[in-house]
Amino acid sequence: MSDSLVSTPLQQWELLREFKIRMLRPGGENLSPFAERVATYREDTKDVDVSEIHASVRQSILDQIHAVQQQRRSQIVLLAGRAGAGKTHLLRYFARPEIAEENQYIFVSGSNSWKIDEFLPCVLDWIITALTHREHTTQDHLLLKRIRAIGFRAIDQLLTNKRTLHQCCAKRSRFRWLFGTRLATHDTIQQLTQARDPKVFNYLDFNTFADEVAVRFLADSSNPVQRYALRVLLSYIFPDRTLTGLGVHERVIHWFRRRPDDGYWLRRFGVDENLDRRFTIADAIKLLLHLFSPELSAQLSTERERHEPRLFLLVFDQAEGRNELFNNIEDWNRFFAYLSELYNSLPNLLIIFTMTLHLRQELHNRMERQFRDRIRQDERFVLLQPEPEQIRALYRARLRHWLADDSEIQSRYTQLPVTEQYLPFDAEAVVQIAGTASIREILENLDRAFKERLRELVIEPNYDFQFICSEETQKAQNQSTWDYTADHITTIRQLFQGLQNELENVYGLRLSDMEEEPELTNALRLTFEPINDSSGRWVRVFLSRIGRRYNEALNTVDGLLRGKHLDRNFAWILRPMAIESDRLPRPEQMFIRLLSTETEIRLRAINHLLQKRSDYLAQGNWAEAWRIIQREIEGLYINEMLKDIATRMQGKPYHESDLNNVATQTAQ
Repeated sequence: MSDSLVSTPLQQWELLREFKIRMLRPGGENLSPFAERVATYREDTKDVDVSEIHASVRQSILDQIHAVQQQRRSQIVLLAGRAGAGKTHLLRYFARPEIAEENQYIFVSGSNSWKIDEFLPCVLDWIITALTHREHTTQDHLLLKRIRAIGFRAIDQLLTNKRTLHQCCAKRSRFRWLFGTRLATHDTIQQLTQARDPKVFNYLDFNTFADEVAVRFLADSSNPVQRYALRVLLSYIFPDRTLTGLGVHERVIHWFRRRPDDGYWLRRFGVDENLDRRFTIADAIKLLLHLFSPELSAQLSTERERHEPRLFLLVFDQAEGRNELFNNIEDWNRFFAYLSELYNSLPNLLIIFTMTLHLRQELHNRMERQFRDRIRQDERFVLLQPEPEQIRALYRARLRHWLADDSEIQSRYTQLPVTEQYLPFDAEAVVQIAGTASIREILENLDRAFKERLRELVIEPNYDFQFICSEETQKAQNQSTWDYTADHITTIRQLFQGLQNELENVYGLRLSDMEEEPELTNALRLTFEPINDSSGRWVRVFLSRIGRRYNEALNTVDGLLRGKHLDRNFAWILRPMAIESDRLPRPEQMFIRLLSTETEIRLRAINHLLQKRSDYLAQGNWAEAWRIIQREIEGLYINEMLKDIATRMQGKPYHESDLNNVATQTAQ
């Protein structure tokens, strides 16, 4: 359908019908297109992104990435915005592998469930995670690729000096047939190296070769921690053929994560080094970043192959549910000090951390001048309120994403003219509903309005009934039975107000009076009369939902019944929990039933159908709606109570069940 055409009301109604049915997914979540409002550091948001929103901020960060790469000078960006403005969502854009690959950076981030004293260990863990992540199980991760490139480049250089190469070759061993090592000629090593065949490392002595690599490629070859860490990394390309159990790759990662290694590295290297102090962890971080620095990448690159440097994009994002990243100024100052240590010693680091606008203003003037000058604090990195057209685009993008797993419905939606892709609203209504708020608040407003509009949309009685049941089930899951059923008497009042005609047709009763009972909390006084009967008979029922202090309530009910006609005055008592008593004050007039959450859910859904009676009559399906209502009522205590009243109107006792038996309180 082209934009020049207008869809018919029937086409729009059919789509809205599909929307409402779609919300009735297993589990009763009733999730609208706007339910997911909070991005986390693990989520990929590309399917719901609207490129126009915060486009200028996104481009400013990309510009800063390129500036650091060109100037080889680390930088810090303070990303500011009000709570819910979309800071985390924006940062998830830079976490996409294709964006990182296109712009030659490594995205490093993690959760904020850490204290300031855990800063460096957490950063090291995040870097290792980023460097060893594989998009596919068959791929080599970035760290392995870089270590292999260092190994081959070192051999390239050794091939120009036969004496040094000979010193690095594996020595003759009487057990060489067992370990797969043998002496190799210069030509053999050269051929394998040119082919970039990992088998070439089988001909080399690990210890001697590792020393050569350290001298040639470490920025500070005298640093013992970095030399040891480099030896650990070189184990990637020198696997231990006698190793059983945990593989070398896992042991390398475990060493950097400071996990117990049962003395493996001590046995292999003859010396042990642990990352158990702040400065050793800092040295390990600097080594990992150095491996992808412009200087080392230039050393590794040749005319035949290029090894591009990688910038490390280190992100600290405010945790959802917390006011700020840290709770006091002292922690922020220590945080800034740690960041200063990193960027002052590394050329390939861009740090981004988020703040609210208020905290940015408060902290910036308290920073050390050197640190303050390095921070880019300007309006380019402030997230602002989206424009009306961006809000409309967000609405359409969310709907498309919501329908993505049903190509037929999605196609019917996208074929609508753009001006009509705001169902169940119009373009202007979407902007008005969104209001002038943060993106999160906009989504909350749209979510609430979307569900309310579909809730009131009449499609088919069964779907409408299930929709309300699903919605109420979600509400009930967040409340106790006590709390959820607290307004049960209001629910019953609405039920009887909608059942006037049906009481007469089904039960032969007319509700002549319905008032709140002033002497009892949460109670109704209901008076019923028979239809087509001038005898003046009537039955009065005190219907009460009692709370935890049931003895007091039972005594009040007893007082209401005292002195009143035995066959005309009764009390039906509802309680979320059974009454632990084997004796009632007036068992012949007081009947107790257990009030469950499911009963309240069903009654609220019945009331919804009753409220929509005129719509169903207009559509010609009120009979179907009534069948659902009647079916549901038959399974509830209301049906039992009304049948008892109808029977007593005829002067007969009600024998379908023993209403005087207190044990029946657990029936419903």
